[in-house]
Amino acid sequence: MRAWRTWRTWTTRATRSMLLVALVAGVALGPAPASGGRGGRITTGFERRGGLSWTTPAEERDLLRELIAAAPGPDRAGWAPARVTVTRVGGSARGRDVELITVSGARTVPEPIRVLFVCGQHGDEPAGREACLKLVRDLADDRSAAGRRLLERVTVLVLPAPNPDGLAAGTRGTAEGVDLNRDHLAVASPEARALRRVLRETRPHIVHDLHEFDAPTDAPAAPTLYLWPRNLNVDPELRGLAQELARDRIGSALRAAGWASDVYGVDATGRRLGGDGDERLLRNAAALDSAVAVLVEVDANPTSALERGDAALLHRRRVGAHLVAARATLRMAAERGEAVTSAIRAARARSARGPERVYLDGADNLPGTWAAPLEPPCAYRLTPAQFATARAALTEHGIRVSPDLTVRTAQPQGVKATLLLDPRARFAITDGAPEPCGEEGA
Repeated sequence: MRAWRTWRTWTTRATRSMLLVALVAGVALGPAPASGGRGGRITTGFERRGGLSWTTPAEERDLLRELIAAAPGPDRAGWAPARVTVTRVGGSARGRDVELITVSGARTVPEPIRVLFVCGQHGDEPAGREACLKLVRDLADDRSAAGRRLLERVTVLVLPAPNPDGLAAGTRGTAEGVDLNRDHLAVASPEARALRRVLRETRPHIVHDLHEFDAPTDAPAAPTLYLWPRNLNVDPELRGLAQELARDRIGSALRAAGWASDVYGVDATGRRLGGDGDERLLRNAAALDSAVAVLVEVDANPTSALERGDAALLHRRRVGAHLVAARATLRMAAERGEAVTSAIRAARARSARGPERVYLDGADNLPGTWAAPLEPPCAYRLTPAQFATARAALTEHGIRVSPDLTVRTAQPQGVKATLLLDPRARFAITDGAPEPCGEEGA
């Protein structure tokens, strides 16, 4: 991160308590005064309008500026204020900035847990971004001892608008029509490259991906859904921690707040919504980078007669559900940090030797699709033309290429090298020539 161009660095006061406040739809996130609520609390544009419309990019910038302007000094000796930085990490197809917000506290542990919130890969799913802006404000505005202890152990990374063109246009895809959440293997779009840069440079321990879904009005799906990485190449210990985070932490927190929740993938009518082992999806791609990754989906449609008659109430429920889930993730990061870091260190050590096998299809919930795993070759040889096609993606993933244009699989990103270059892979970007072990030059 040091080499990145920092747009602005701000320092704010100590941080927010992680005691979960049960958010009941229609009660939390109500209307707020224009310049802070009770006690001068700084508010988002969404809050000031009672949830009738979303915070604009200009209001987002003003929110962050207000946080620093309102921040006093430490309450007492040894109580350092929270530090908030905003860094430009890339640009969109239309030239809009992709920015990363970082909230951190005084470092009292050898390695704080880094939690990345990706708040709106799809531009027509705005509630995640709104929840993330509130989360940043809450963390920066908190003066409690619990909040200070949280940020001593956890560094919070937030991408509020990873698809700024889609957000501006209200479209799912980018300005070039790319589904950002299907571009984390080829990394062809500038928005995916910006997100990949964050993953590569910050190496988050936990990745929390915020989305919304559009269920049929007659489908009795739970209003909030969660999922872990299903790709079969994901380290089993990391998948287990992701399941714990999704089911035991996020699911339990949502139920405690009064909302039903369930596993994302198939609704109660049997209609398949998604959630397979596709390696292009962020939760799978991040897990292949040795992170604990989860997906949270909130129903964008009204779930009651009250919400059908009150758009602001509907918006507040969507944002509130995402906030509950995000806080549950931060709680697990603080409470289970040692287990998470230990599992990630072990997974990275195993991946450094390269994969013994690579699954080209299947998911952890679809045993019928489990084809025999591929025993990867020692290397893939590329022609100059193939290398030109694959070079950008290989570079983005940190995959090493020899001067003779061979890509060895015995390297930390050997699984992704295989998925990108093997002719049998579903989403290969070029057909490398496999070179079995023992061949000259392999």
